[in-house]
Amino acid sequence: MVNLQFLSRCFRETLSENQESRRHPKPPIVDELIRHAAAVNFKNHLRSRWLPDDESDFSPMVDSEKQAIKTLIVSLMDSYFPSGIQSELIESLSIIGKHDFLESWPSFLPDLISRLQKAELVVDYTSVNAILGLANSIFEKFRCQLINDDLRLDFEYCRDKFATPLLELFQNTDTLIDNALRYSLPTEILIESQTLCCNIFYSFYSEYLPDSFGDHMEIWMTAFSKYLVSQYGTVDEFDISDELRSAVLSNINCLVEKHEEAFHNFLNGFAVTISTLLEAVSNSPSRDQVATKALKFFTTVSTSGHRGLYAGENVIRALCLRIVIPMVFWRAEDEDFFVMDYIEFIRRDMEGSGFDTRRRMASELLKGLAKNYRTQVMDVLIPELQRFCSSFSANPAAQWKDKACAIELVVSLVHLSAILPELHSLEVNSFPMLKAGCLKFLMVFPSHIPSTFPKPIAIPLVMDLTRFLQAESKVLHSYAAISIENLLLVKDERVKRYVSGVRSLVLVDLMTSMFDALKLTTSEENQYIMRCIMRVLGLAEFSSEVAGCCFAGLTSLLSKSLEYPKNSAYNHGLFESIAVLVRRASEGDVSLISAFEMSLFPSLKIILDNDITEFLPYAFQLLSQLLELNTPLLSPQINKIFSLRLSTDQDDGLNRVLGLFEKLVSSPRTHEQVLGFDFLLTFFEEVDFSKIDMKRVWSHLSQCLQDNTTAKFQNYMLVFMSNLVMVTGPSYIKSTMNQVNPSFFTEAMEEFWIPGMQQIKKIGEDELKAHVGAASKLLFDISLLQETAISTGTYGIIWFNILAVLARLLTEELFDP
Repeated sequence: MVNLQFLSRCFRETLSENQESRRHPKPPIVDELIRHAAAVNFKNHLRSRWLPDDESDFSPMVDSEKQAIKTLIVSLMDSYFPSGIQSELIESLSIIGKHDFLESWPSFLPDLISRLQKAELVVDYTSVNAILGLANSIFEKFRCQLINDDLRLDFEYCRDKFATPLLELFQNTDTLIDNALRYSLPTEILIESQTLCCNIFYSFYSEYLPDSFGDHMEIWMTAFSKYLVSQYGTVDEFDISDELRSAVLSNINCLVEKHEEAFHNFLNGFAVTISTLLEAVSNSPSRDQVATKALKFFTTVSTSGHRGLYAGENVIRALCLRIVIPMVFWRAEDEDFFVMDYIEFIRRDMEGSGFDTRRRMASELLKGLAKNYRTQVMDVLIPELQRFCSSFSANPAAQWKDKACAIELVVSLVHLSAILPELHSLEVNSFPMLKAGCLKFLMVFPSHIPSTFPKPIAIPLVMDLTRFLQAESKVLHSYAAISIENLLLVKDERVKRYVSGVRSLVLVDLMTSMFDALKLTTSEENQYIMRCIMRVLGLAEFSSEVAGCCFAGLTSLLSKSLEYPKNSAYNHGLFESIAVLVRRASEGDVSLISAFEMSLFPSLKIILDNDITEFLPYAFQLLSQLLELNTPLLSPQINKIFSLRLSTDQDDGLNRVLGLFEKLVSSPRTHEQVLGFDFLLTFFEEVDFSKIDMKRVWSHLSQCLQDNTTAKFQNYMLVFMSNLVMVTGPSYIKSTMNQVNPSFFTEAMEEFWIPGMQQIKKIGEDELKAHVGAASKLLFDISLLQETAISTGTYGIIWFNILAVLARLLTEELFDP
């Protein structure tokens, strides 16, 4: 009891905001917060110590402790815990199962099945669902499409052991649900159990169907069909069985897509059932998941070997009129997202976003139907499109949704002629949701603009889109930017179709409109507009005057972002736009480089002075780019940035320089590693290097070499060392390296520099000069080598190996260019 009270204090105080309280726990009270904290700490303990990796600071858990945990943890699974604690325990057991499943824990699954059957026998569905939740979390790993041999053995073992108890539980629970409905008893906990059973079904049968599955398929399919249309009541206006329906539909869609032959006899029945379900589904957002998965069923069938199902009389008509069109209509929730959260609306509305909406999935179904039954689809839709357009013309304010629906249908069927009139409209702010559908066509199908008429259609279209950049609707000017970007990427035989037309006045108007759009309320950091700016600058031809105006606009936006960075995607596009403009403009007019540096200097200095973490990589990338463009190496502006208070009485400046160097060379990104070496080397060339703490530098690089064994990093390190020899001389290198330990220089030469130089496969001209120069200095610095030989006795070996390196480098340059 004393131990429990002590642990209770400890776990409670881990939740305290007060650092002192976290270190010195006081109140001995056991409550749910403490239990949850204990569960979290237990999970983290397992994660860090069950099987720590080589780089971990934690020692592995001893076998006796592991065995004790295994013995106790499964017994907790059939006990009641609040959902938060239960999920932590399930995750804890999953951590164990990831490393110790069959070979190291053979009793686990039989024990789990035994506990499940005991709970089922006494109708304890709290424990049943807890155990099913655990099993589901473990079996989820079998859903991957590529299962290796080891995982396949686990999969087959689990499926063979668990399939029969799963089916028995599923049947018994189904009977209990029928009885509960008959006597008006609650069914929520039983529905939850069936949902978990369906999830495990998906893990077992989504990829592989064993021959024995056919013996039980009728049982599963009969229950699945019943659950899709039966009513089990609501709680707080939510249908309690929708999660079960969603799980059932996931299984059905998987069977249609991957196991057509096995599912063939059930297809017609489920088509009728799911059609009935779709027609009855309300517009409530809570039922979106059921609606989208039901729509996916019909879409999958439309493109599968079972598409003949739609050949029957009036089938296409029923699908279009009773399912597609109602689902395409705008709902109040769609309007709210459009107005209040444009980024979320775009994410949901764009193809490939990974988020299914009713409107998107209905459009996908229409595309699938039109692929094989286009004539029948058009026969049904043309009268409806005419009716919608007439309705809108009679009363635009009240019937705009009719026209919006028509546009969505036209977009799905790829008909450009119906789109262009709306895009040519001068009233960009009228009926924004309707116009969004037109712009969506260009976002999704830019290549459908006739390639034989690039200028008559495309260039005026770019001008129309430029006008839409000034629309008040955030969705509209975002869609306009995306559409322009997509148009610029369209190719004809590897040549971009429309880039040549975006020049002169068109380009000036376009860039001006995009910068103006970024001034609109709540679009100050619009990532779609910024990405379009980057694309235009990367592709279009522009004059020095236009480049200067664009750079002024970009640096002004950068100054604002530094005050309060929010949107990482926008910031990435902003820095990429600056880098693209610097590169392309300097190719045509090198005199612009100095002006660019002067404009960038205040912002880059703020980033470095204030250590703005999220902007540091971009700042270093720009500095590296400017360094490469400059001759001589440092311009006055860049020199100001690199001279970060390096006077003798300001050690903090040097510490910050070394800190930035360490951060860069430790980065997993190659370009940042290169920049780190170049960054420090610049200081050696520009300042009194005797002030630099080289022991810290060499210690860090030694650790980096141990952590990063890639050939690229080792080559960067070799080039850095060779350049450093050229700048500071061999004696300085030796004396500073031996500050780490007295033999560090000799070890580095024998074990890294000389072997590394011998293995370099391809080097550039600058690298060759550095290597040859360094080898020559080391070779002819007799006093250094004699001193080394006296202390190590390896003078001859080092000298001849350096000579061999130098000979090889020169020979390859002369005879193997």
